[in-house]
Amino acid sequence: MSRQVKGLPSSSPGTVAVLTALITEGAQSRADLARSTGLTSAAVTKVVNPLTTAGYLREVGPTGTGGLGRPASRVEVVGDAAFVVGLKVTGSEVLGVLVDLSGHVRGVASQELETHEVEHVLDVIVEVTEKLCADPEHASRLRHVGIGISGGVDDTGLVSYSHFLGWHGVRLAPLVHGRLGLPVAVDNDVRALTAGERWFGAGVGRTSFAVVTVGAGIGCALSYQGQLLAGVHGVSGELGHLPVAGDRPCHCGGHGCLDTVATTPSLLRDVEAVTGAPVATLEDAVALAADDERVAEVFRDAGHALGRGIASVVNLFGPQSVVLTGEGLVALDVIRESMRAGYVEQAYGQAIHAELIVRPLPFEAWAHGAATLALQAFLHGGER
Repeated sequence: MSRQVKGLPSSSPGTVAVLTALITEGAQSRADLARSTGLTSAAVTKVVNPLTTAGYLREVGPTGTGGLGRPASRVEVVGDAAFVVGLKVTGSEVLGVLVDLSGHVRGVASQELETHEVEHVLDVIVEVTEKLCADPEHASRLRHVGIGISGGVDDTGLVSYSHFLGWHGVRLAPLVHGRLGLPVAVDNDVRALTAGERWFGAGVGRTSFAVVTVGAGIGCALSYQGQLLAGVHGVSGELGHLPVAGDRPCHCGGHGCLDTVATTPSLLRDVEAVTGAPVATLEDAVALAADDERVAEVFRDAGHALGRGIASVVNLFGPQSVVLTGEGLVALDVIRESMRAGYVEQAYGQAIHAELIVRPLPFEAWAHGAATLALQAFLHGGER
């Protein structure tokens, strides 16, 4: 699938600012672009004209007036001018979305993983990408690939560790680039999801917010003044490994990690322990909690620990809001009160007023977050 990739006419800060504003806010007049980006009118024109000539932008009909009765034409992104692919790699599948330059999803595809061997995962990544780009027009305009994966990922695309895949030291970005011949951005899956929320979701218009995900693991990422915070070594936001849960051993080698009581696997394990019977899904465990006080107590303990963990996030970083999401939200009704109690118990001072946004998201949103990373990398990449 290797190909020559055509970039933007420029990757100047002005170009990035204008395209970002148009992608995240929609069509605007040049005067509005100047106001929203802080550029001068002349600088906006210097950016818009070559992008229009290259087919990335177009003028659209006026709405209202621009000044004393003069119609103000607007500029918008040409969605079909370029495409990116976003991929979410889990322990069981690769889920991908095809996203146009406007940020709209144009296709969804997935394929199960038979093994976690690196070569097999690479094969599936390529196959899902090819499914998404079966249309020759999409394939010819594919500009970048973004991948979200659990675990530690540094800015070179090195996956230092992924528990769900059993990977250590896998240089995923260059490996995928070698197979696809395209620029590749790889990041932790929760940071990727947070990038999507910052541009297209609950983070729009917020100066700072955190995303906390609950499910097979517990993750966290923070957006501060428009920037995702990432650790120097590719590890940050590991809320699941905050020691707030007694002395239970964790797969990470530590003890008392939040992961040991509040993830889906840990909840199922604890419910099975008190009932003496296997429980297949989290939904089944939630149903048992309605009639079995022992099961309800398992969920209360998990909710309390999760609330303390969220409080630690707001104590440390002071975000305007915390977005709570993930497949673990199916248990929200049975953990809500204890989660709130744990939060109130641990939150310090005014941090208690951080807004909690409960936001159920389809799994495709994680792949769309990876596509957002790809869009951002494309804007900053210029010619390739």
